[in-house]
Amino acid sequence: MTNEPRRAAPVARPGPEPPGGPPAALTTLDALCARPFPEQREHTAVGTSGPGFHLIRLWAGGPLWDADPADAAAARERCVDELAALVAVVSLRWGRPVVHDLTDALARTARGLPVPPPLDALCGLVPRVYAWTAGDRWVAIGAGPLEPGQPCQVLAAVAQGPPPGAG
Repeated sequence: MTNEPRRAAPVARPGPEPPGGPPAALTTLDALCARPFPEQREHTAVGTSGPGFHLIRLWAGGPLWDADPADAAAARERCVDELAALVAVVSLRWGRPVVHDLTDALARTARGLPVPPPLDALCGLVPRVYAWTAGDRWVAIGAGPLEPGQPCQVLAAVAQGPPPGAG
């Protein structure tokens, strides 16, 4: 857990087209589920990991701060479409997701209260996540931006224990 607000920016394959689409993303999620968690928080070329979690960017569009409003709207729509396609594919594997709104986690972070990872990072990047149980871990995906001008992105997290909002 951390008491400090974080706006983690996982590094991955940015670009206008998701490499391999949902099937490739599912392969990435499987690899994350199998990967051990590090003992300390670390940032790598593929994302951010720490005790009990992995967080990566599966897809990202370009920056929108100086984009034409029509182009920005199209980019946001594409982000929503990518998330919907991925939720559909992942749901075939693990069933119906639990939808977890991250507003409370963001408010707790802003007040300096503890929020468990990876929710501490996710809450500053996406408004909600779709989460599934995958063995003794949970898998979550979400899309943003939270603020105008930020690039659209689809993020994925894998963590220990039950998914957020599961009860």
